[in-house]
Amino acid sequence: ADSDGFEKDKPRQVWFYRDWVINALNRDLPYDQFIIEQIAGDLLSNATQDQKVATGFLRNSMINEEGGVDPEQFRMEAMFDRMDAIGKGILGLTVNCAQCHNHKFDPLKQDEYYRMFAFLNNSYEGAMAVYTPEEQQQRANILSQTKEIEAKLREIKPDWIAQMNAWEDRVKNDQGEWKVIQPEVIDISTDGARYLPQKDGSFLVGGYAPAKHRVKLVLKTNEPNITAFRLELLTDPNLPFGGPGRSYKGTCALTEFEVEAASANDPNKFTKLKFAQATADVNPPETELEQKFNDKSGKRRVFGPVAFAIDGKEETGWGTDIGPGLRNQARKAVFNLAAPIINKDGLTLNFYLSQRHGGTNNNDNEQQGLGRFRLAITSAANATADPLPANVREIFAIPREQRSKAQIETVFSYWRTTVTDFAEHNKQIAALWQQHPAGTTQLVMNERAEMRDTFTLKRGDFLRPDKKIEPGVPAFLHALSANAPPNRLTFAKWLVDRQSPTTARAIVNRIWQSYFGTGLVSTPEDFGKQSETPSHPELLDWLAVELMEPSSQFTVHRSQLAAKSTANREQHAANWSLKNVHRLIVNSATYRQSSKTTPQLLEKDPLNRLLARAPRLRVEGEIVRDIALAASGLLNPKIGGRSVFAPSPEFLYLPPVSYGTKNWKVETGPDRYRRALYTFRFRSVPYPMLQTFDAPNGDVSCVRRARSNTPLQALTTLNETLFLEAARALALKTLTEVSTNDAARLEFAFRRVLARKPTAQESADLLTLLNKQHERFTSGALNPWNFATDDPSKSFTLPKGITMSQLAAWTAVTRVMLNLDEAITKE
Repeated sequence: ADSDGFEKDKPRQVWFYRDWVINALNRDLPYDQFIIEQIAGDLLSNATQDQKVATGFLRNSMINEEGGVDPEQFRMEAMFDRMDAIGKGILGLTVNCAQCHNHKFDPLKQDEYYRMFAFLNNSYEGAMAVYTPEEQQQRANILSQTKEIEAKLREIKPDWIAQMNAWEDRVKNDQGEWKVIQPEVIDISTDGARYLPQKDGSFLVGGYAPAKHRVKLVLKTNEPNITAFRLELLTDPNLPFGGPGRSYKGTCALTEFEVEAASANDPNKFTKLKFAQATADVNPPETELEQKFNDKSGKRRVFGPVAFAIDGKEETGWGTDIGPGLRNQARKAVFNLAAPIINKDGLTLNFYLSQRHGGTNNNDNEQQGLGRFRLAITSAANATADPLPANVREIFAIPREQRSKAQIETVFSYWRTTVTDFAEHNKQIAALWQQHPAGTTQLVMNERAEMRDTFTLKRGDFLRPDKKIEPGVPAFLHALSANAPPNRLTFAKWLVDRQSPTTARAIVNRIWQSYFGTGLVSTPEDFGKQSETPSHPELLDWLAVELMEPSSQFTVHRSQLAAKSTANREQHAANWSLKNVHRLIVNSATYRQSSKTTPQLLEKDPLNRLLARAPRLRVEGEIVRDIALAASGLLNPKIGGRSVFAPSPEFLYLPPVSYGTKNWKVETGPDRYRRALYTFRFRSVPYPMLQTFDAPNGDVSCVRRARSNTPLQALTTLNETLFLEAARALALKTLTEVSTNDAARLEFAFRRVLARKPTAQESADLLTLLNKQHERFTSGALNPWNFATDDPSKSFTLPKGITMSQLAAWTAVTRVMLNLDEAITKE
């Protein structure tokens, strides 16, 4: 799905994961590696962007950001969903009963469920920046050119090391002492967002994301002297692009920073404090908010330097967005008081962080709130925001002789920006970074450094933790490798261990199911005690072994395949090759039988479980539509890329049908005819055509689709927008490419739809229909423009010698062909 689900059902960007799946299957990535990368690609050595993107498999759960929700509750719901997906999709086992209790019919115990759960329970819930191959090349060029310029700078100043060290000595200890504070958040002021205290004194903001709010934080302190306050904006793996903000770019805007104080002697009398100045380590130029954050007020709203955060205006604010590649960094601001606070008897401070630079729709990616921040106070005079990045300060703590080459280059990359002689070269580098691609986000797994504790949950309730559990696997399955670290990579390797009794069987069973309609085990999600006995257990076992270790005499090691010619490579089968299993099945005598049956066979084996005939079944919903587009010549064969907005009833995306207005700008170019796989899928508003043909809506993992047969399906293939456009395109193609006679044209169109010639009776029936419809359109009984064109008001150029009545009549005929049962049935 392309949305979060639940009430808000915000759109999300996950198409990089879909591209990874498609590319992995197309290049026949070994199935064991296919699983390992999806469960733990981020933990592989030198993990690539693609391997990290693969972990999006486990992040496709629903996300609830409704007002007032507890983020931990729905993190746990997502964890249960991940366990369900692994159980049904990989192990072929239903595991969810064990999240609440032991089950007398199930060997999986509750403790064992949570042992597997513990492997997954140590990841952040964020998203990473991802780039297309073209964008990755662009980034590589920027980095390469930056390094070339920096190398030139070292040549310009041969004594750069000495100068840089002297600079370090000057600035290493130039910051005053700051004391981190963690005031109490007044919940009613958050407008539903959750401000979660962290161990380092910061707050991580999660849950509901109001477009605008002004949070109040209260601190009681005995500090005797306060001259300034520091606000640190921190990055966090749980935030978009890593933060530090909650906007869809990971940025934020602080409208106003306000503080008021009351002494312990008069605790109800608060005085608003005045600031003399504000400094920050980033001060972007005054920039108008993009249209996405338009609040319909009609006022000109901007973000810019930190001075905007103390000017008393709601239209201005301090922003951190200085362009792609640079915007997602930790930032800091210091606010100096006009007069120091002398505190003798105790003090109460109220902090107000006004965040009013969002749009109008809460939780619709229109917020620009802070994502993670930390407050501190100081008594130092003339405090300013530290211009040095935190990573440079951390390197300063390492003795120079112990620093790595990369650490020295990190310090140099900042130091050069302070050198006057390098001004022109610094401008060149800054100009390069302005060309950095924006990229997009992809939900991924990202391991925490500190292991999160896992507990069994009484009745599966996150509020009722019971005993602490360590990572492990069920006793009734194969054992873990000895001395393996307790992480997701260990778990992933365990899933595809050759001793696993179900993993290989589960996938070959689903491949069989895709060809025959029903698997050798008819319950692909359940290979447990309550499942149906396999119809052909020896065949199931043999296919599973063939997947892992093909017995073909042509078998070679995968590394040797590169040396083979393309023709010879097809003859070889590598370990864990899904394509090898597909070849085995489609080349088998069982699959290559006729689909025809007899009354005797139907009576004896109505579901074809004995495989006495080839399968006959309606194709999946996505392919139903793709067949029509392909036959008509409209299908856009492009592979990969974003989801597209195919024609759909507009009212579905408007209140009251939808919670809030959803953006559904119907494609008008080639993307209109992309494969149905690329259709944007809102969880709360399933795409009508696909839902009609039994496509699941994406709420939970699904390894077996229903197949219904309803009148609504026939009405869809007759009248749905793209099917009608396909009929028109096929009619025009038929008239354009075949100019002999109607019988030849009919055969042309018939073969495009059904891949065979029509029988004499079929041809006679369709020609009769053609003539009847042509007469109706030429007589004036029907307007051909209304039927044969998308918009009768627009001009339409017909091929020479073709009339609009002909095109309309042929559209009626091709519409019937595309509606035939045989057109969408595999047999």
